[in-house]
Amino acid sequence: MGCTEWVELNQKNKPQSNAIATGVLTLLATGMYHAATLYDPGYKAEEWTYNRSETAILVTLILFHIGAIVGTLAGWLLIERYAKKQINFVVISIVVIGCTVSIAVPHNLLAVAFARTLMGLAHGIAYLVVLIHGGEIVVKELRGVIIAAVNFCVISGILIGGTVNPIGLESLTANQLLGIVGLTYMVLAFFLNLAICYESPVFLLQRNRDSEALRSMMKLRNESTETWEIRNEMTEIKTMLSEDATTTRSIFAEGNLRPLVLIALGKIASVLSFNYAVNKIKSNVIGEVLDSGGTDIHLSVVLLMSIRMAVGMGGMLSVDVLGRRALQLVSIGSTALLLVAIGIVYIATDSITPDIGMALFVACEVGASLGLTFIPDVLCSEAFNTKKKALSIAVVQILEQILHLIVFTVVREWNFTGYDRYGGTLLVSGLPLLVIGYVLYQKLPETSKMSIRQARIEFYKREGIVFGGSKNSVEVLYD
Repeated sequence: MGCTEWVELNQKNKPQSNAIATGVLTLLATGMYHAATLYDPGYKAEEWTYNRSETAILVTLILFHIGAIVGTLAGWLLIERYAKKQINFVVISIVVIGCTVSIAVPHNLLAVAFARTLMGLAHGIAYLVVLIHGGEIVVKELRGVIIAAVNFCVISGILIGGTVNPIGLESLTANQLLGIVGLTYMVLAFFLNLAICYESPVFLLQRNRDSEALRSMMKLRNESTETWEIRNEMTEIKTMLSEDATTTRSIFAEGNLRPLVLIALGKIASVLSFNYAVNKIKSNVIGEVLDSGGTDIHLSVVLLMSIRMAVGMGGMLSVDVLGRRALQLVSIGSTALLLVAIGIVYIATDSITPDIGMALFVACEVGASLGLTFIPDVLCSEAFNTKKKALSIAVVQILEQILHLIVFTVVREWNFTGYDRYGGTLLVSGLPLLVIGYVLYQKLPETSKMSIRQARIEFYKREGIVFGGSKNSVEVLYD
């Protein structure tokens, strides 16, 4: 497919990305609050921390992740029972309350804790809903780029949060500024949800609302009549649902354990490469070169996140062309090797200059941006049986939040100044990445340009899985 054809395809199928725009804007808002546990936010200069114990501050910061865990579970319960538009309105309301509290009471610890909990709750619900909804409504040629864009928007929110948090304005605190930006997103999200959030045909067909499903499919495909392609898609969805109707809801039975483990490994790899400990080391080393001017903005954070966004955009636009498997393996392999190599260098010598360290970490960030964080999301949207999908995705999302919570809690008070500490931390992150990369190399199939039914079958197969290109899957599920 040439560039012109791709642009035309994307424009024709614009209603599909528009349909998940509310969730994407929500994740932009909540991602800003996630930044506080991925980079040092400079919270000790904020008034809500004054005369507070370290334990109280720690709990306040990790409440985002606790809220996200609760929100993911809530999303699992809601998505089985309610339409996406209704759930989105609930999420918008939660974010609006959280942002309002951030603006109105920015200096009170309890208010900050309450706001961060609400933002985490909204994050957990929205992430689950967007992955399921997006996977079910997007055409197979664009599923990768559109679902990868969800993680891209989370990264954009983290960039904003990581940039704003250290800034002290005369009239506005960081919490107030984040709240104002979040409210702006929610105003737009409200109207988008009201006007262009179309329900998934899969959701409607599961409830025997066939005529509504057909109308929704026609709107999503930007067609005024039932075309041959739409008829084929509807038939395949009905076939998939009839196959899934004979299965149980257990996420550990009937072949579901395989995709669950593979995607969980992808999430673990994502956290190993992008967590508070690794990011703290990177920002410290790069900060020795960039942050010497005494500016309130952490230029090292801006640089790292800008690289992650720029390179991530290239990976996002390539995921349907080069494939999920290739991008993820290149990203994991390059990141693991660089982390291990840098870790060994820091342990073996104490003479590495900040300039060289900066160059190595920039190269590492480039590799990690190619697909490590967004490929697991793409795979989540297409790998699971429809009866098991919501709980399966919820489990891997909760695993990610728990890992972030553990890393931040354990290392927050570490003194990141010694080269041995640098080296040990990077080795602990890099060595498991090598193992995960090898396992995914052996077991992960390629699912680009497959329908969700074909992709699901490909994940459940034990033998003859596709490692490259796109083929029609065999019509057999292996136990």
